[in-house]
Amino acid sequence: MEGAFNRSLDRLRLDYVDLYLIHWPVPGCYPETWRALEKIRESGRAKSIGVSNFEEPHLTALFEFSGIIPAVNQIECHPLWNRKPLIAFCRSHGIAVQAYAPLARGLYLNREIMQQLAEKYVRTEAQIGLRYLVQQGISVIPKSTQPDHIFANADVFDFELSEADMALIDTMDEQLRSASIPDDLL
Repeated sequence: MEGAFNRSLDRLRLDYVDLYLIHWPVPGCYPETWRALEKIRESGRAKSIGVSNFEEPHLTALFEFSGIIPAVNQIECHPLWNRKPLIAFCRSHGIAVQAYAPLARGLYLNREIMQQLAEKYVRTEAQIGLRYLVQQGISVIPKSTQPDHIFANADVFDFELSEADMALIDTMDEQLRSASIPDDLL
């Protein structure tokens, strides 16, 4: 772990990073990996440490052997998998939630609810989905290679969805995972 971290710093040409994450809670590995991250944080080479794809049982286990709470839990989160219980658990422990795949790889963009809301707010379906997350205090990491999409995805801070429309989007939850899981976690 230490070697991989140092190689990352070298490639980035940095002395430290703001945040360093464990990407998956690999059974039997993440406690040792977390301890290595704690040492990296203590050295000042990572200002904060966090996790990605950790569910409540993983976080609970982490709390049992470490006094350091992850700064962030980066999870797949979008209108088709809103993750309300996990988000509430993270918040109750002071863990920020960051959504990757917030556009669900486009899977909700042509849904009727999203189309109606896009028309109502004069926005794209993607902007409605991103605003839904941002309005809940979730940071988002939308992915795009199209410059116009990148700019549109960032243009979600000058409008607000009504409580009724937020609740309507909540009804879209199918617990749909759009990202793959490594074979060793299945």
